[in-house]
Amino acid sequence: MDLFTSVPLSLTAPIPFSILGLFGLLILGFSAGYMLRALHRNKSKKQMLKLEDEMLRNHAKILSLEKIISDLKRENNQLKNIYARRSKESQSQLH
Repeated sequence: MDLFTSVPLSLTAPIPFSILGLFGLLILGFSAGYMLRALHRNKSKKQMLKLEDEMLRNHAKILSLEKIISDLKRENNQLKNIYARRSKESQSQLH
């Protein structure tokens, strides 16, 4: 007596997987993984480039502000020198 006589035929039939089918699924899995990784890498690269651009803009702004500050300091020193010279001249004329 066979053990599987009471079990319907559809449950006893083996699932037809061939070596080529497994190889195809393996390639499909690797391809899907590679595509997902490539998408993630591209997204990260775009984000990194965006942050680098923002950083460069900020540094350029900082440099321009530093230039303005140094120009104002230079101008302030020149004015101080002019006023100091004039006050010395006026004091020397008083004596």
